[in-house]
Amino acid sequence: MAEKKEGKTASALSAHPQPPQQQPEKHPQPPSKNVKYAFAALVIIIIAGAAYFYLLQPPAEKEIPLAEFRGSLNLTQRAAVVQDLRGMPPGDAQARSALQNCGVQLSYGLSTLGKNVTNYALEGESCTAVAGSEIRTKTVAECLSDISSEGRLMFAISYNSTANKTSLFSGRALFSGDAGFLSDCAITTIIR
Repeated sequence: MAEKKEGKTASALSAHPQPPQQQPEKHPQPPSKNVKYAFAALVIIIIAGAAYFYLLQPPAEKEIPLAEFRGSLNLTQRAAVVQDLRGMPPGDAQARSALQNCGVQLSYGLSTLGKNVTNYALEGESCTAVAGSEIRTKTVAECLSDISSEGRLMFAISYNSTANKTSLFSGRALFSGDAGFLSDCAITTIIR
C-alpha cells in the first residue's frame, strides 16, 4: 500500500505541475546623468538659438505719416537725391528721362529750402555722386554708406512698371513708378 501512496503522490504531482518560475519584471533604467545633461544642453541651445534669431531680426520698417516726414525734413540740413536707374528697361529713353528730370526737380526744390544736397545716380554696380561741382564714381554700397554716415535724408527715385507709389519712412522717401508717374514727379509736393 505504501507503493500505491507513492504512486498517487507522483501522479498527483504530475497532474498539477508547478508553475514555471517567473522572471522578475525588468523596469526601464532611468537615463544616465550624461544623457540628462546632453538633453538639457540641447534644449538650452535650441532656446538660445531661437532667442538669438528673434532678437536680432530687424523689425519691419513702418511707413510714417507725411507730417512726421516733413518734421524730419525741417530738422535736417543734409539731403540725398538718389536716381536709381538699375531697374530701368533697356532702351526706354522716355522712362529714363522722366526719372532723371524728377531727380533734378527734387534736388532743386531741396536746395531752395537751404538743404545741402548731394545727387547720386545708381547704374549697374556703380554710383556717380555729384556734390556741387565735385563728381565721384564709387560702388553702390559706398554711396549708400556715405548717405548713412553723413546723416542725409534720402529721397530715392526708381522705375517700377507694376506699381506707382510714394512711401515715407524715418530717414528716407521712396518714389517709384512708370514713366508717366515719374514725369508727374509728385514727390516734389512733399517738400513744399
